[in-house]
Amino acid sequence: MRDGAAYGSDMRAAVIEDQTLVREFLTALLRRHCGVEEIVGIGSMQELRERERELDGTALIVLDIDLGDGTTLDWALQRAAAGAAGAMVAVSSISGQFPFKKLQAGGISIAHKNDSEKELVDVIQRTLAGAVVISRRAMEVIKAGARDPNSPLKLLGPRELQVLALLGQRLSNDEAAAVMGCAPATVADHRKRIMRKLELHNIEQLIECAIRHGLVFDSTAAEAKNRGLRP
Repeated sequence: MRDGAAYGSDMRAAVIEDQTLVREFLTALLRRHCGVEEIVGIGSMQELRERERELDGTALIVLDIDLGDGTTLDWALQRAAAGAAGAMVAVSSISGQFPFKKLQAGGISIAHKNDSEKELVDVIQRTLAGAVVISRRAMEVIKAGARDPNSPLKLLGPRELQVLALLGQRLSNDEAAAVMGCAPATVADHRKRIMRKLELHNIEQLIECAIRHGLVFDSTAAEAKNRGLRP
């Protein structure tokens, strides 16, 4: 458990969230309920990489797991493992399977975007006091995913799960193949089997499935985009 962090007008915080309205809501929540005035707002993984030094000295970081152009999961876990000061709360709308064990092990609290304002404030304040917290809604989602007999984790093999995670990041077959070190045709074959096993009919359904079951957490996918890999 971390040492508790005092909060108030002299505390610096950060909100890492790609949806502007959600970012503004979380920023207002921190100001209203925690008295925080100085808040760093970041909306993408690219921006996070460019402005990471601005997070030095922050007592609290509230972050979304999936920013659209990449995941914050590996970044947050590496920051926690390095012993960086400050508490972290992961706020996500992703349902189904979720890397909660990794986040808990890293001392990162978990809240759900559908939590009420009161519940979000409770998670944040308890986290600042030194606890590692999972909100009630987040715990319900985690348990529901574990009970789901149609979860991709139960129906797909390891290589298929990797393909689903990469395609869930909206990578093309060629980009996913570059990450995996295989031929695009191999990715295409995996994609066909995945869609047949999960009864999916188009790429949008596949992407939605990957997000719903919490599989879009592979940072190599975003890195492939950043390297400019193209067919």
